[in-house]
Amino acid sequence: MENKLQKFLKLPITPASLSLLEKLMVKTHFGGPAKCNVCGLFTLLYVRNNDLKESCKCLNCHATNRQRQMAFFFCQTVNTITGQSFSSLKELAKLDNSGLVVYNTEANGAFHKYLAPLKGYICSEYIGDNFKSGEIVNGVMHQDLRALSFETESIDLFLTSDVFEHVSDPYKAFQEVYRVLKKGGRHIFTVPFNPDQFLDDKRAKVDSDGQLVLLKPPIYHGDPLDLAGGILVYNLFGIEMLVKLAEMNFQANLYQLHSRFYGIFGPQTLVFETIKV
Repeated sequence: MENKLQKFLKLPITPASLSLLEKLMVKTHFGGPAKCNVCGLFTLLYVRNNDLKESCKCLNCHATNRQRQMAFFFCQTVNTITGQSFSSLKELAKLDNSGLVVYNTEANGAFHKYLAPLKGYICSEYIGDNFKSGEIVNGVMHQDLRALSFETESIDLFLTSDVFEHVSDPYKAFQEVYRVLKKGGRHIFTVPFNPDQFLDDKRAKVDSDGQLVLLKPPIYHGDPLDLAGGILVYNLFGIEMLVKLAEMNFQANLYQLHSRFYGIFGPQTLVFETIKV
C-alpha cells in the first residue's frame, strides 16, 4: 500500500536527482557556456560522467564544479566583509590592504593557482605522518589538521574542499579549526554529505595502537599527491556533523548553490560555512 505521508517527510532529506538539463549534459558531455568564477573567463564546460560535482570542468582552467562552488561562496564572503565586488578568484586575488589572513589546505589545482597572489594567503598540503605541522617539504608547507601549527585566533578565512572525509579524527580537526580562527572567522568547506542520513557513515578508524581498522569496504578518492593509490575515506558525513559543529559553538550553515551562469549544477552543490562565535 502506498504511504501517503512519504511526500511530506522532511528529515532526513531525500537527495535530489539530476534535472533533465543535467541528464542532457551527461549524455552529450557538454555543459554549455558559463562564466568560470575561478579564472574569470566566459568559457565552455565539458562533462566526463554523471558525477557533475567533479567532472563538469572549465575548458580554460579545468576548475571543477566543486571548485566553482567554493569560489562563488568565497567571493561572496569576501565581498560582504570588504564591501567590494569580486566575481572570480582571479579578480579577488588583486585585493590589497584588506588585512585578511586566508588559509587553504591545497597547494595545487586551479583554485589555489588563481587565489595564490592574494596578500595574506597561506596554503599547505598533508604530506605524511613523518612530518610535523609547519615543516616545509620540497617547497610545500605540511599541515596536519588534527594538530595545526598556527597560533590561536590567527586566521580569518579557512578553506577546505573535500578534505575532512580523509581525516581519521575529523572532529578533533574541526576543534583545531575553531582554535585558529579569529572571532567571527569562517570555515568554508565541502565534504561528501548524505542529507538522507542522520548519522555519519564511519568507514575506517585508527585504533589506540595507531593501527588502521576498516569498518566497511574501503573507499578511495583521487589525490594529486598520490596518483597511484588515492586516499582513504574515513567518514561520509550526515546531519550528525552539523549537530556536533553547533555543540562546538560554531554557527553552522548549509547552502545548496545553483547557478547556470557560473556553471554550478547537480544535486551535490552543497557548501558549508561555520562561523566562530
